Amino acid sequence: MNDELIKKINKLPEELIGLIKEYVPKKEFIFTNRENYKLYHYLMPIKPKLFDDYVKDMINRDNEYVLNSIIRENYEKWVEQGRIYYKNMSFGNYLYFILNYAINCESENCLKIISDFLKELGLGKNLHKKNVIRYIKWKNSI
Repeated sequence: MNDELIKKINKLPEELIGLIKEYVPKKEFIFTNRENYKLYHYLMPIKPKLFDDYVKDMINRDNEYVLNSIIRENYEKWVEQGRIYYKNMSFGNYLYFILNYAINCESENCLKIISDFLKELGLGKNLHKKNVIRYIKWKNSI
């Protein structure tokens, strides 16, 4: 839906707005506000192959609310997932990867959300001492 249409709908009386909203697909309301995101985010089909791109896009946009929801829903499988390889680097798990990605993208809000969540899990303590990033350099044996 475009923004102009939403502005015009908001000028209508509440009774008409309720009737119009019944005919608009629920997934159109996902990103309108936080309450609608909580209610309808499960309707947004994200293919498993594109989920990583979706998470990175939320970090690039510094969208901390959506990222917080994604982390809370998926952290268990991310911690158990094991090593993640990205741009010649190896990360201990996906949470460490998105932490590094948020640092590289300079996404301050997302970085705070990820850091707080890691501390809440007990994984953020002494993070600077842990060797979570290993640079991988391939050599040709010729």
